[in-house]
Amino acid sequence: MKYRVRFLVGLLAGAAFFQGLENWAENLPTPGKTKAGFSEPWKNGLASVAGGAFTMGSREGAADAQPRDVEVGAFRIGRLEVTVGEFVEYLNESGATNWPGSPQVSGRSGRWSVGWFRSRDPAAFVSVSDAADYCRWLSEKTGAAVRLPTEAEWEYAARGGIRRARFPWGWGEPAGRACYAANAPRKVGSFEPNPFGLYDMAGNVFEWCEAAGADKAPARGGSWAEKAPKF
Repeated sequence: MKYRVRFLVGLLAGAAFFQGLENWAENLPTPGKTKAGFSEPWKNGLASVAGGAFTMGSREGAADAQPRDVEVGAFRIGRLEVTVGEFVEYLNESGATNWPGSPQVSGRSGRWSVGWFRSRDPAAFVSVSDAADYCRWLSEKTGAAVRLPTEAEWEYAARGGIRRARFPWGWGEPAGRACYAANAPRKVGSFEPNPFGLYDMAGNVFEWCEAAGADKAPARGGSWAEKAPKF
């Protein structure tokens, strides 16, 4: 499986409490005003999600994914999947010399380089540990607390306010709306966004979510390699 990360930004108290958007939006770093002058991920944009109650899961899903009522607080989340170019910047600045590499990224003499024409591809071949490390690095670079979204936050964001639908855009078939049954992922943002302004929440590459307690970290969103629309 080819997993990657979509980051979520918030101010945290300790490790668990996620404050409401209205309490921390004014402290969110902006391009040119971050702790280290860092601007690359922010120019891609963050979507503000007000939060609220929704029905998570689906009757088409597994026994542990049947519909249930869930409520999430306000948050901001990256509009786009993290790109190969952004991930390589993290690798080089964090000194991640032990990273195993991937078909998207080449390494030489302790430095990492983006593969040909791969800069705007979604960063794949990323473990959940890699994703968490990327978030920690981005937190240090920007001065904001960055983490993976919880599975509930991810699904709420993916649904874009559309209730009980199968896909982030509603019930229409995914042809022309998402990258699936393809030979490779598409450049980030190649399809229309959902109502929250988020791109590629279905198809393209799987996205890591934060693990709940001792559970394994879930991956959501489907893949370019999936053949059937239901996946």
